[in-house]
Amino acid sequence: MRTNRILNVVGVLAISLGLPAVARAGGDATAGKAKAMACAACHVSDAAANTDIPHLAGQRATYIAKQLKAFKAGDRKNPLMNALAGSLNEADIVNLSAFWAGEAAGSDNKVAPEVAAIRKSKMTFPKDFPKGFTLYSTFNKEAQGLVAKQYINAAGLAAVKAGKPISDGAVIIMVNYVPKVDADKKPVVDKDGIWATDKIKGYEGMEARAGWGKDLPELLRNNTWGYAVFTSDKAVNNEINQAVCLTCHIPAAANNYVFGVKKMQAAAAAK
Repeated sequence: MRTNRILNVVGVLAISLGLPAVARAGGDATAGKAKAMACAACHVSDAAANTDIPHLAGQRATYIAKQLKAFKAGDRKNPLMNALAGSLNEADIVNLSAFWAGEAAGSDNKVAPEVAAIRKSKMTFPKDFPKGFTLYSTFNKEAQGLVAKQYINAAGLAAVKAGKPISDGAVIIMVNYVPKVDADKKPVVDKDGIWATDKIKGYEGMEARAGWGKDLPELLRNNTWGYAVFTSDKAVNNEINQAVCLTCHIPAAANNYVFGVKKMQAAAAAK
Protein backbone atom coordinates (compact mmCIF):
# COMPACT_ATOMS: atom_id res chain seq x y z
CA MET A 1 0.00 0.00 0.00
CA ARG A 2 1.09 3.59 -0.40
CA THR A 3 0.01 6.01 2.25
CA ASN A 4 3.27 7.93 2.59
CA ARG A 5 1.65 10.97 1.11
CA ILE A 6 -1.36 10.88 3.35
CA LEU A 7 -2.85 14.33 3.68
CA ASN A 8 -5.02 15.38 6.55
CA VAL A 9 -7.97 16.12 4.33
CA VAL A 10 -11.64 15.40 3.61
CA GLY A 11 -14.70 17.08 4.32
CA VAL A 12 -17.96 17.04 2.72
CA LEU A 13 -19.93 18.27 -0.12
CA ALA A 14 -22.44 20.86 0.89
CA ILE A 15 -24.28 20.32 -2.35
CA SER A 16 -27.14 22.67 -2.91
CA LEU A 17 -29.66 19.87 -2.98
CA GLY A 18 -32.52 22.31 -2.99
CA LEU A 19 -31.39 24.02 -6.18
CA PRO A 20 -31.77 22.56 -9.64
CA ALA A 21 -28.46 21.81 -11.32
CA VAL A 22 -28.04 23.37 -14.73
CA ALA A 23 -25.48 23.11 -17.49
CA ARG A 24 -22.78 25.78 -17.43
CA ALA A 25 -19.74 26.58 -19.55
CA GLY A 26 -20.53 23.80 -22.00
CA GLY A 27 -20.81 21.15 -19.28
CA ASP A 28 -23.71 19.32 -17.68
CA ALA A 29 -23.80 20.26 -14.01
CA THR A 30 -26.33 17.52 -13.25
CA ALA A 31 -23.95 14.87 -14.59
CA GLY A 32 -21.10 16.57 -12.74
CA LYS A 33 -23.01 16.44 -9.48
CA ALA A 34 -23.16 12.66 -9.72
CA LYS A 35 -19.37 12.46 -9.60
CA ALA A 36 -18.63 15.46 -7.41
CA MET A 37 -18.73 13.53 -4.14
CA ALA A 38 -15.28 12.14 -4.96
CA CYS A 39 -13.92 15.70 -5.14
CA ALA A 40 -15.74 16.67 -1.98
CA ALA A 41 -14.02 13.93 -0.01
CA CYS A 42 -10.88 16.06 0.04
CA HIS A 43 -11.84 19.54 -1.12
CA VAL A 44 -14.68 20.32 1.27
CA SER A 45 -13.76 21.19 4.84
CA ASP A 46 -15.17 23.06 7.79
CA ALA A 47 -14.61 26.79 7.62
CA ALA A 48 -12.24 26.69 10.60
CA ALA A 49 -10.26 23.69 9.36
CA ASN A 50 -6.52 24.19 9.09
CA THR A 51 -5.96 22.88 5.58
CA ASP A 52 -4.43 24.19 2.39
CA ILE A 53 -6.68 22.06 0.17
CA PRO A 54 -8.52 24.57 -2.07
CA HIS A 55 -12.29 24.92 -2.08
CA LEU A 56 -13.99 24.40 -5.43
CA ALA A 57 -17.44 25.92 -5.03
CA GLY A 58 -17.79 29.09 -7.06
CA GLN A 59 -14.53 28.70 -8.95
CA ARG A 60 -14.67 29.45 -12.67
CA ALA A 61 -15.46 26.39 -14.77
CA THR A 62 -12.67 27.18 -17.21
CA TYR A 63 -10.15 27.35 -14.35
CA ILE A 64 -11.23 24.03 -12.83
CA ALA A 65 -11.21 22.31 -16.22
CA LYS A 66 -7.75 23.66 -17.00
CA GLN A 67 -6.34 22.33 -13.72
CA LEU A 68 -7.95 18.91 -14.11
CA LYS A 69 -6.56 18.61 -17.63
CA ALA A 70 -3.10 19.60 -16.37
CA PHE A 71 -3.25 16.96 -13.63
CA LYS A 72 -4.51 14.34 -16.10
CA ALA A 73 -1.67 15.09 -18.52
CA GLY A 74 0.91 15.16 -15.72
CA ASP A 75 1.82 18.77 -16.49
CA ARG A 76 0.85 19.66 -12.93
CA LYS A 77 2.29 17.33 -10.32
CA ASN A 78 0.38 15.96 -7.36
CA PRO A 79 0.28 12.16 -6.87
CA LEU A 80 -3.30 12.10 -5.66
CA MET A 81 -4.72 14.51 -8.21
CA ASN A 82 -2.72 12.87 -11.01
CA ALA A 83 -4.28 9.53 -10.05
CA LEU A 84 -7.84 10.82 -9.80
CA ALA A 85 -7.76 13.10 -12.84
CA GLY A 86 -6.18 10.31 -14.85
CA SER A 87 -9.40 8.33 -14.48
CA LEU A 88 -11.56 11.18 -15.82
CA ASN A 89 -12.61 11.54 -19.46
CA GLU A 90 -13.24 14.83 -21.24
CA ALA A 91 -16.95 14.81 -20.43
CA ASP A 92 -16.25 14.15 -16.75
CA ILE A 93 -13.93 17.15 -16.63
CA VAL A 94 -16.31 19.63 -18.21
CA ASN A 95 -19.27 18.33 -16.21
CA LEU A 96 -17.45 18.49 -12.88
CA SER A 97 -16.22 21.97 -13.73
CA ALA A 98 -19.76 23.08 -14.56
CA PHE A 99 -21.10 21.66 -11.31
CA TRP A 100 -18.55 23.30 -9.03
CA ALA A 101 -18.77 26.61 -10.86
CA GLY A 102 -22.52 26.60 -10.27
CA GLU A 103 -22.20 26.11 -6.51
CA ALA A 104 -22.26 29.22 -4.33
CA ALA A 105 -18.86 30.25 -2.99
CA GLY A 106 -18.60 29.16 0.63
CA SER A 107 -21.21 26.42 0.28
CA ASP A 108 -18.45 23.83 0.64
CA ASN A 109 -17.23 24.90 4.08
CA LYS A 110 -19.38 22.53 6.11
CA VAL A 111 -18.81 18.79 6.37
CA ALA A 112 -21.96 16.81 5.62
CA PRO A 113 -22.51 13.33 7.10
CA GLU A 114 -22.75 11.51 3.77
CA VAL A 115 -19.31 12.73 2.70
CA ALA A 116 -17.75 12.44 6.14
CA ALA A 117 -18.58 8.73 5.86
CA ILE A 118 -16.23 8.44 2.90
CA ARG A 119 -13.21 9.28 4.97
CA LYS A 120 -14.04 6.90 7.82
CA SER A 121 -12.50 3.44 7.71
CA LYS A 122 -14.48 0.26 8.36
CA MET A 123 -11.31 -1.71 8.99
CA THR A 124 -10.20 -2.83 12.44
CA PHE A 125 -6.77 -4.11 13.35
CA PRO A 126 -6.46 -7.89 12.81
CA LYS A 127 -6.72 -9.52 16.20
CA ASP A 128 -3.91 -12.07 15.98
CA PHE A 129 -1.43 -10.19 13.78
CA PRO A 130 1.24 -11.25 12.85
CA LYS A 131 -0.01 -14.80 13.40
CA GLY A 132 -1.22 -16.21 10.09
CA PHE A 133 0.52 -13.45 8.09
CA THR A 134 3.51 -13.76 5.77
CA LEU A 135 6.21 -11.10 5.48
CA TYR A 136 6.76 -10.29 1.81
CA SER A 137 8.60 -6.96 1.70
CA THR A 138 10.96 -4.85 3.82
CA PHE A 139 12.22 -1.44 2.69
CA ASN A 140 13.37 1.95 3.88
CA LYS A 141 10.89 4.82 3.68
CA GLU A 142 13.59 7.43 3.40
CA ALA A 143 11.29 10.43 3.03
CA GLN A 144 9.64 9.58 6.34
CA GLY A 145 12.77 8.24 8.05
CA LEU A 146 11.06 4.90 8.72
CA VAL A 147 11.49 1.21 7.96
CA ALA A 148 8.47 -0.65 6.58
CA LYS A 149 7.64 -4.35 6.76
CA GLN A 150 4.68 -5.57 4.72
CA TYR A 151 2.60 -8.64 5.52
CA ILE A 152 -0.28 -10.45 3.82
CA ASN A 153 -2.69 -12.85 5.49
CA ALA A 154 -3.28 -16.48 4.49
CA ALA A 155 -6.37 -15.73 2.37
CA GLY A 156 -4.53 -13.11 0.37
CA LEU A 157 -1.44 -15.27 -0.10
CA ALA A 158 -3.56 -18.21 -1.23
CA ALA A 159 -5.09 -16.04 -3.96
CA VAL A 160 -1.62 -14.94 -5.07
CA LYS A 161 -0.38 -18.53 -5.13
CA ALA A 162 -3.38 -19.58 -7.22
CA GLY A 163 -2.83 -16.74 -9.66
CA LYS A 164 -6.16 -15.15 -8.72
CA PRO A 165 -6.94 -11.50 -7.92
CA ILE A 166 -6.42 -10.61 -4.28
CA SER A 167 -9.92 -9.91 -3.06
CA ASP A 168 -12.47 -10.54 -0.30
CA GLY A 169 -10.91 -11.95 2.85
CA ALA A 170 -7.47 -10.54 2.14
CA VAL A 171 -5.72 -8.31 4.66
CA ILE A 172 -2.43 -6.49 4.09
CA ILE A 173 -0.58 -4.77 6.94
CA MET A 174 2.42 -2.46 6.78
CA VAL A 175 4.35 -2.03 10.02
CA ASN A 176 6.31 1.22 10.22
CA TYR A 177 9.36 1.19 12.47
CA VAL A 178 11.61 3.92 13.76
CA PRO A 179 15.15 2.88 12.75
CA LYS A 180 17.96 2.37 15.19
CA VAL A 181 20.49 5.18 15.01
CA ASP A 182 24.21 5.40 15.70
CA ALA A 183 26.14 7.97 17.74
CA ASP A 184 25.76 10.45 14.88
CA LYS A 185 21.96 9.96 14.83
CA LYS A 186 22.15 8.21 11.47
CA PRO A 187 20.18 5.01 10.79
CA VAL A 188 22.08 1.81 11.46
CA VAL A 189 22.27 -0.18 8.22
CA ASP A 190 21.42 -3.85 8.47
CA LYS A 191 21.72 -6.40 5.67
CA ASP A 192 20.86 -5.49 2.08
CA GLY A 193 20.96 -1.80 2.92
CA ILE A 194 17.83 -1.99 5.07
CA TRP A 195 17.92 0.01 8.28
CA ALA A 196 17.86 -1.87 11.56
CA THR A 197 14.52 -1.47 13.32
CA ASP A 198 13.79 -0.02 16.71
CA LYS A 199 10.29 0.68 18.06
CA ILE A 200 7.05 0.54 16.09
CA LYS A 201 5.82 3.93 14.91
CA GLY A 202 2.43 2.73 13.64
CA TYR A 203 0.62 0.58 11.11
CA GLU A 204 -1.14 0.95 7.76
CA GLY A 205 -3.68 -1.56 6.54
CA MET A 206 -6.00 -2.54 3.74
CA GLU A 207 -8.71 -5.18 3.85
CA ALA A 208 -11.15 -6.49 1.24
CA ARG A 209 -14.55 -7.58 2.43
CA ALA A 210 -17.75 -8.33 0.54
CA GLY A 211 -20.04 -5.30 0.47
CA TRP A 212 -17.37 -2.76 1.26
CA GLY A 213 -17.09 -0.01 -1.29
CA LYS A 214 -20.70 -0.03 -2.43
CA ASP A 215 -21.39 3.20 -0.52
CA LEU A 216 -18.30 4.98 -1.87
CA PRO A 217 -18.23 7.30 -4.90
CA GLU A 218 -17.55 5.42 -8.12
CA LEU A 219 -14.44 7.47 -8.85
CA LEU A 220 -12.90 6.48 -5.51
CA ARG A 221 -14.14 2.91 -5.19
CA ASN A 222 -11.39 0.27 -5.01
CA ASN A 223 -13.74 -2.69 -5.50
CA THR A 224 -14.24 -3.99 -1.93
CA TRP A 225 -11.06 -2.62 -0.35
CA GLY A 226 -11.07 -0.43 2.72
CA TYR A 227 -8.07 1.30 4.31
CA ALA A 228 -6.94 2.42 7.73
CA VAL A 229 -3.96 3.89 9.53
CA PHE A 230 -3.33 2.66 13.07
CA THR A 231 -1.35 4.07 15.95
CA SER A 232 1.42 2.10 17.63
CA ASP A 233 -1.16 0.68 20.06
CA LYS A 234 -3.26 -0.56 17.11
CA ALA A 235 -6.06 1.99 17.44
CA VAL A 236 -7.54 3.51 14.28
CA ASN A 237 -6.21 6.98 13.57
CA ASN A 238 -9.46 8.77 12.71
CA GLU A 239 -7.58 11.90 11.68
CA ILE A 240 -6.54 10.16 8.48
CA ASN A 241 -8.83 10.47 5.47
CA GLN A 242 -9.55 7.12 3.84
CA ALA A 243 -10.27 8.92 0.56
CA VAL A 244 -6.56 9.67 0.27
CA CYS A 245 -5.73 5.96 0.44
CA LEU A 246 -8.46 5.10 -2.06
CA THR A 247 -7.13 7.70 -4.49
CA CYS A 248 -3.52 6.62 -4.01
CA HIS A 249 -4.39 3.06 -5.08
CA ILE A 250 -6.25 4.01 -8.28
CA PRO A 251 -3.09 3.49 -10.42
CA ALA A 252 -3.01 -0.16 -9.24
CA ALA A 253 -6.53 -0.88 -10.55
CA ALA A 254 -5.18 -3.48 -13.00
CA ASN A 255 -3.95 -5.53 -10.02
CA ASN A 256 -7.18 -5.09 -8.07
CA TYR A 257 -5.73 -1.97 -6.42
CA VAL A 258 -2.82 -3.85 -4.82
CA PHE A 259 0.79 -2.70 -5.09
CA GLY A 260 3.74 -5.09 -4.75
CA VAL A 261 2.10 -8.18 -6.24
CA LYS A 262 5.40 -9.47 -7.64
CA LYS A 263 6.93 -9.48 -4.15
CA MET A 264 3.88 -11.34 -2.88
CA GLN A 265 4.30 -13.88 -5.66
CA ALA A 266 7.93 -14.44 -4.66
CA ALA A 267 6.88 -14.95 -1.03
CA ALA A 268 4.14 -17.38 -2.08
CA ALA A 269 6.58 -19.37 -4.22
CA ALA A 270 8.94 -19.67 -1.28
CA LYS A 271 6.29 -21.15 1.02
